[in-house]
Amino acid sequence: MKNKTALVEKAQRLYEQKEYRKAAQTFLEALKEIKEDAERAAVWAELSWTFYRLKDYRRTLEAIDNVFHFNDEYPNKEDLFRIKGYAHLALNEQDEAESALQASLTLDRDSAKQQTIFYELGKLYFRKQDYPQALQAFNEVESYFLQNDMDFWLSILFYKGMIYYYAGETKESEAIFEELLENAKDNQRKAAALFGLAFITFDRKDYLKTINLCESITSLDSAFFDLESVGFLSAVSFHYLGRDDVFEKYYLELMKKYPQGRYAGELKAIKKRIDEGKTEAGN
Repeated sequence: MKNKTALVEKAQRLYEQKEYRKAAQTFLEALKEIKEDAERAAVWAELSWTFYRLKDYRRTLEAIDNVFHFNDEYPNKEDLFRIKGYAHLALNEQDEAESALQASLTLDRDSAKQQTIFYELGKLYFRKQDYPQALQAFNEVESYFLQNDMDFWLSILFYKGMIYYYAGETKESEAIFEELLENAKDNQRKAAALFGLAFITFDRKDYLKTINLCESITSLDSAFFDLESVGFLSAVSFHYLGRDDVFEKYYLELMKKYPQGRYAGELKAIKKRIDEGKTEAGN
């Protein structure tokens, strides 16, 4: 009894010290000394968090399964379902993630620790292109994060701006991106706001402004998360402004970096038209 208690306490101290690998080893060692199912379930619960910190998401899920195996009435199930959902997200298992996160919210949707679930569900629905569901999830917690965590709030603004853009509501989208730009404190957030605005100006056929916005994006963040789209918007804007010489430079660079990219077909079609025009002019 004394040995197992000492091992669990040691593992907990190691966890608090962020020595997660040593903590996991010590929790597993403690399990060898524990015979009672309820106690085993409690240690497996601690292991689920430890494995999650180690980014060992498959073992995180196995640990959670063991918790329920040894104690189906384990308290704080909402925490286990939440971490289960996050582990599935990390493994890109979206349907399983959604199921676990919704199960967590069924048990507790109001406490502060649960609010990030709505944010993660919003992102999940956004990736699935289920924009109404994504918007509903983000709206659920936008005011909470405005008061409690500006980083989350600014991220929500970006997603909402894109959602309204995809819905064709460009005025609402533009207003949100302007709000993001006004409140962003770092270059990455500012670049994200300009990115959304660049799509809007491109759709409005304001190609010079689109080019200027794209140049500002790369100036603010040279490692921007979607340089492929930034390059595409710039290239095609130059084409529509009659600068096919510049378009062709972008074309070569984009096809080199993204030969099977999202815009490859459209870029090739423009290049073909340019080449055909040159041939006709030569004749």
